Amino acid sequence: MKRITLALAALLLISLQGFSQNENDAFRYSFMNPGGTARFTSMGGAFGALGGDFSSLSINPAGLGIFRSSEITITPTVDYSLVESSYYGNTTDDMKYNFNLNNLGVVFVLPISNPLDQPGWKSVNFGFGINRHNNFNQRWITEGFNTDSSLMTDFRDQANWEGSVSNLDDFSTGLAWDTWLLYQDNGEFMVDMPNGNVLQRQETSSSGSMREFVLSMAANYNDRLFLGATVGLPSVRYKESSIFVETDVENYSNVFNSLTYTNKFNTSGTGVNLKVGAIYRLSDMVRIGAALHTPTFYKLEDKYYATMRSSLNLEDYDSYASSPNGWFKYELNTPMKAIGSLGLVFGTTGLISFDYEYVDYTRMRLRSDDYMFSTENNIIRNNFTAQHNLRLGGEVRMEPLILRGGYAFYSSPYRKGVNDGQQSVVSAGIGLRERHYFVDFAYSYTFFTEDYYLYSAQLVRPVENNYSINRFMLTLGFRF
Repeated sequence: MKRITLALAALLLISLQGFSQNENDAFRYSFMNPGGTARFTSMGGAFGALGGDFSSLSINPAGLGIFRSSEITITPTVDYSLVESSYYGNTTDDMKYNFNLNNLGVVFVLPISNPLDQPGWKSVNFGFGINRHNNFNQRWITEGFNTDSSLMTDFRDQANWEGSVSNLDDFSTGLAWDTWLLYQDNGEFMVDMPNGNVLQRQETSSSGSMREFVLSMAANYNDRLFLGATVGLPSVRYKESSIFVETDVENYSNVFNSLTYTNKFNTSGTGVNLKVGAIYRLSDMVRIGAALHTPTFYKLEDKYYATMRSSLNLEDYDSYASSPNGWFKYELNTPMKAIGSLGLVFGTTGLISFDYEYVDYTRMRLRSDDYMFSTENNIIRNNFTAQHNLRLGGEVRMEPLILRGGYAFYSSPYRKGVNDGQQSVVSAGIGLRERHYFVDFAYSYTFFTEDYYLYSAQLVRPVENNYSINRFMLTLGFRF
């Protein structure tokens, strides 16, 4: 289960800053649920000590040295996401489909001539291509009758903190003022129905992913030691749109009928990182692996936009207002990552592999020449902690077919008492391997829970979103 419930101070800060970049953005682009080929996914991504699969270039690049022949792989994928949402005793659900290309890669094997068959370097291998990681394609709907507060309660508090009409935020309180949802009385900002008793509904849709273009090189020393390095060039594409509707369905107010608040948000950018790794074959059965990933240094750009529409029992008022186009550039440094791996190969019968991954999310940092991220970076240091991730996979060869299974567990990245977040992935697959080609199919099921606040946690109960993500993958590979 994964719970994302920010500390009270952080939530208040977010509500006051609207679209501002914060620790949520930092974690969204720092956390990586690795993707790639169907074989990799079906075995839980546990390839740190195995190699021989293009996806390993994003995990332990020494795995590139395991290849004995050149090959090309392509992996079309279909994702199906279902989200069940509970809010004030009411449960709703929504779904989203996404077709994508999860992997496209090429490996070249260059043997090193050794006519005397003496110990030495056997080959130098090169690989390049794309692995698709995090899946941001979700859609959820929530609805409930709020007896505690309204969105305008949050805007009232925010406006009084901002102090004056000239200082209202263009993307939230300013829109409420322009549509007469917010007014002043004796210099204090006021709203109608501050104590709630309104029907609230929000529809949110997100899309995008993180893709990593990899340039890798690895070497094979005497079929015992494999060394590799990858220059990773990840790219981020994230889009989110939401519509929030609040309605006085019980006719408690003589003035307020309803409001509609829409938000559109788009993040794009690129980064660079370096991965180095080694695999050592202790015996024909036992392999150990280790890899180190440097931070990814991202340059990101956010674009955002908001509108507000109100329905009031008043004359001569403007019911619609829109914000300017928001735009901001900033940098993100993700944490370093260390991976230790163990693989057991049982001849031609099958294998088992285990990966342990350590990531310290307190090391995430937001930076900009135009804004000091001191508060956000302090929240990161105080609210996050180290994450311990486990991946386990295996396969059994039943010629001509190969059966596979895997499991991945991602522990909570949040400190105890702030969050209780974790994520699990169960996977299975089947493969057919021939001399010049191979075909692999994989299915994975990811599940977690996220507590989402429509606005300040001081005023509203969370929406509990239960996510289940089904992924179907087919890898076609050709050796040459």
